[in-house]
Amino acid sequence: MLELQEYISEELDKGRIVGTYSLDLSAAFDLLQPDIFYTNLREIIEPGLMNTLMDFLSGRKFQVEVDGKRSKERVLRVGCVQGSILGPKLFTLYMRSLPEKIGNAHIITYADDTYVSLSSTHIEELRQQMVTTMETHDDYLQTVGMVTNVAKTEVTIFSRKPVDCPPLVVKGATIHPTPHLKVLGIKFSSDLTWDHHIKELTKKAKFVIKKLKYLSRLLDMSSMKKIVTSHFFGLLYYSAAVWMNDLTTWNQWRTLDSLHYRALRVCAKDYYNRISKVEINKMFDRATPHEWMRYTNSNIAINLYLLGEHGPPLSQKLIMQAYINDRNPGVAIVMDTSRLRIGKHAFTNRLQCLKNVRFDWTRGITKDKLRIALKHTFFSYLM
Repeated sequence: MLELQEYISEELDKGRIVGTYSLDLSAAFDLLQPDIFYTNLREIIEPGLMNTLMDFLSGRKFQVEVDGKRSKERVLRVGCVQGSILGPKLFTLYMRSLPEKIGNAHIITYADDTYVSLSSTHIEELRQQMVTTMETHDDYLQTVGMVTNVAKTEVTIFSRKPVDCPPLVVKGATIHPTPHLKVLGIKFSSDLTWDHHIKELTKKAKFVIKKLKYLSRLLDMSSMKKIVTSHFFGLLYYSAAVWMNDLTTWNQWRTLDSLHYRALRVCAKDYYNRISKVEINKMFDRATPHEWMRYTNSNIAINLYLLGEHGPPLSQKLIMQAYINDRNPGVAIVMDTSRLRIGKHAFTNRLQCLKNVRFDWTRGITKDKLRIALKHTFFSYLM
C-alpha cells in the first residue's frame, strides 16, 4: 500500500494523471498449474528444491461427503494449498514474468492481488494505455491458466482535480472508473484524501463500541483490555501508516480521538468522563492517535532503511533521501522532495517524526528492541 501511495503521489506531484486497476481473478490459488510452474521455473530453481516443491503441489486428493456418504477419492491436478506459508510465495513465483509481459506499467503484487498503474498528462492517452495494458494482462493470465472476470475489474483515475474519464471497453466488457479503489481493505480515493475511508472506519468502530458496552458488564478490566486491544484498536489502526499522517485534517483527528477515548471509557465503565485522558491511557497502556502515527511511521521507516539496497524500492529511496548526523547517528532528516501538497502523501516525504528519535539505530537493531525504544520515545504513558 505504501509503494502504491508513493507512486501515485509522485506522479500527481509532477502534474500527471494516474490510472490504477486491479483485475478480478476467480479462485486464483486453486488454478495454479504445477506443470506450468515446473516449465517456467526449472531453470532458476535448484533441482532438489524443485522436486520438493513439485511434491508439495502435486498428487493431492479429495473426497466429498454428504449425509455420511463419501465419494471416491479424486486427484487434484491443479491448485496450491491456501493458508500455507508456501502458498503466497509459490503464487508470486508463478506470476514472476508478468512485469516483462505488460511493459512500462508500474506493478505491485501481493500474492494474488495485483495493482497496475499508468500515468499520462492527458486523460484520453491514459485511457488508451490502460485498455491496451489490461488486454495484454488478461492474455498473459490466460496463458498461465488463470480465469479473469474483466467486467468486475476495479479502475480508479487519480488526479489533483476531477477529470471526466469515459468507460473503458476491454474485450467487449465495459468498465466504469470508480471514485475509490480498494487496496487490501483500504479505500484509496481518487484525490488521495481519506475522508471516505475514515467515515467507513467510524461506522465499524461504533459498532464494535456497542459490543464493548455489552461485554463490559460481564468481564473484568484485564479481559476488556485484551479485547479492546485486539478487536477495536486492531481495526482502528489497520494500515495507519498509509492514511494517518501529518496531512490528516483537524476534523479527522477529532473523530479518531473521540473513538479512541469512547472505547477506553466504555471498558473502564467511566460513563461520566471522570477519569482524565492521561490516566485512562495509562490504565490501558494506550498511546494517543497522534503518538501512534509517529511511532508506526518511524518504525516502518527505520526497518525499511535498515534493509538497505537489497530491500524494496521504498528502502532504496529512503537511503537516498535520508541525512544521518555523524556526531549523533540517531538523529535523521529525510529530505522532502515534493513540489505540491499532494506529493506530501508519499511516505518518504512525511517522515519529520524521525527527528524526535534520539537513539542510534543506524548500525542495526532487532525489531523487538526497536519497538520498545520507539515506544519510550513517543508514548506519553511510558514517559
